[in-house]
Amino acid sequence: MIYAQIKSGRKLHLVCEAGEEDRGSVVRYGYLGAPLCGQPMEGNYRMTCNLPLAHACKKCSAARRRRDLQ
Repeated sequence: MIYAQIKSGRKLHLVCEAGEEDRGSVVRYGYLGAPLCGQPMEGNYRMTCNLPLAHACKKCSAARRRRDLQ
């Protein structure tokens, strides 16, 4: 999992990296999955980072907790 920002000034969303499973399929090398919260996205992510910087999407955080419990 990695945090990615869709637009400048927006929240950071959790996305799956290459090799991780995202909604039943494995993310290909060189790509990132869609946000865990289901936020619609067009084009590419603005930036990616490994830490949330206090602007993480609450829906993505909840989805990750649910995913970890399974």
